[in-house]
Amino acid sequence: MKLGLIIFLLAFTIRFINLLFLDLDVQTYLIEDQKLYWKWALKGAYLPWGDISLSLLSERMPGAFFLFELLQRVTGQDLFFVLVFQSIIDSFTCVIIFNCAGLINKKYQLYTGLFACFSPLMIIISSQILSDTIFLFAFSSCLFFLLKFIYKNESYYSLYLSSLFLGLSTFIRAATFPLIFLSIPIIYLVIRSHTSSNKKIFISLIFFVLISLIPVSYRWVNNIIYHDTYSLTSQSGSHVAYWMVPGVLSLSQNLDRKLSIDFVNKEINKNGGLTDNPYKDSKIMFDVSREILSKENIFYISYAWLRSSALNIIASPILIDIRVRNLTHPSFAQEGNIIKWMKSIIANKDSLIYFNILLLSFIVSLLSSVAFIIGYCIFFKSNFNLSIISIFIIMFFCLITGPTLSPKYCLPYIPIILYLQAISVDKLFLFIKKRKYR
Repeated sequence: MKLGLIIFLLAFTIRFINLLFLDLDVQTYLIEDQKLYWKWALKGAYLPWGDISLSLLSERMPGAFFLFELLQRVTGQDLFFVLVFQSIIDSFTCVIIFNCAGLINKKYQLYTGLFACFSPLMIIISSQILSDTIFLFAFSSCLFFLLKFIYKNESYYSLYLSSLFLGLSTFIRAATFPLIFLSIPIIYLVIRSHTSSNKKIFISLIFFVLISLIPVSYRWVNNIIYHDTYSLTSQSGSHVAYWMVPGVLSLSQNLDRKLSIDFVNKEINKNGGLTDNPYKDSKIMFDVSREILSKENIFYISYAWLRSSALNIIASPILIDIRVRNLTHPSFAQEGNIIKWMKSIIANKDSLIYFNILLLSFIVSLLSSVAFIIGYCIFFKSNFNLSIISIFIIMFFCLITGPTLSPKYCLPYIPIILYLQAISVDKLFLFIKKRKYR
């Protein structure tokens, strides 16, 4: 309990100090999707009196907007205090990650908790108006209660709390919606280890799925009835068309992002164009994207996915910090090709500071990645079942992210990364200690 409190206080202190060094002016600080979350919250998104069209609301899930609407009311729309509250939530997440590690192996608990406190990705994301921080809190809570059910032989309330937080994470971001159904075999095996009664297993599985669906049930049923779709949002089509396909075309046809999007739009127009119905348009974009990718060599598709997944883990989160992003440098999103992007940075003298930060962060990230790989190898040998579940979670998020590059996309499985790195650090210190005694 005392260690958990220390982890919370340390995490919050670090995040609070970070906020003090930011210029938190709403007009200049908020960029890209952050503007959307802030403005939609101001307009009462997803509330009965909200002033946003239903077609736009179909693109996102309501969870994060409800949080920001509440925080804006409590703080009087003060961005600094909104981010302070979000930092508190992220500090609780650090404690949850700390406790998750303790349930698996006490030996690695402290290292994991400290890594969470100092995680650049968590610190940076907690200082941004996005859904990531509250999503990570909900998804980490889901993992915690599942681990508690597995390792502490807790009552089935822990399992059902895990399912509730899985549903809440889906209410925040639709990315985890498939996990509700894909996790059924895993949950079956977990329950099977607690009881041999087929009746109890069946009832528990039904409860797990139903509780997970409760937070999103209204949205899901409404979409099935009125929009003839089983999707929770209308964003999947645009994500595939304007992010996944360009990621593949940048390799196979050497096209930058703009040319790739133009190509996709031409193909969409050939198929009759869009209809202004968000869910129908999502299906059109998805079908056109699938047709484009079906004509591509499987090597380029696989390589694009694997490269992006690896780079998202290796790339330093410091690159998405607003202070680093404001430094002079060419846009990777526009270039698309990582080699050309690096050459343009080196060729541009004005990008020297950005290049030095990029180089230093790459070295640190490379060491972190080596620790991740070593940690997983050790974890695989010592805890086969949980290591398989862990890699399943990582592969799931990598698959739905696709060939989209940004360190923030590994945030959902950051608890796993931190735990594996903690294993490596513990083994390193043990190795040094043995060498010293020799």
